[in-house]
Amino acid sequence: MLDITEGVRLFNDSDFFAAHDFFEDLWMEANYDEKKFYQGLVQISVGCFHLICGNLNGAKSQISKGINKLLDFIPKYNNLELTKLISKFEEILIDLNENNISLIREKIPVLELII
Repeated sequence: MLDITEGVRLFNDSDFFAAHDFFEDLWMEANYDEKKFYQGLVQISVGCFHLICGNLNGAKSQISKGINKLLDFIPKYNNLELTKLISKFEEILIDLNENNISLIREKIPVLELII
């Protein structure tokens, strides 16, 4: 099984497409109980990719789906802090819903590993 650390690095380097691919590989290898967690990370990564590409509807849809999956794993899972992460993405969704998109790319949080 691949380690989540590389996906976290890719995401935090704003390489959201590569992070999506990495988390998708983890999702494919995961057991049934973990699949939802990795799918949530895939969707968050895709949402961020859409966000930086200007596809705001795609960003909103994917981030919402990702949050809904990750909520089942708070406060942390696989050493990834989720409570603060979800809160920050909920703020981004509020901004997207209110069309308040100035500086929204700068609001994309980093993934924090807690070891």
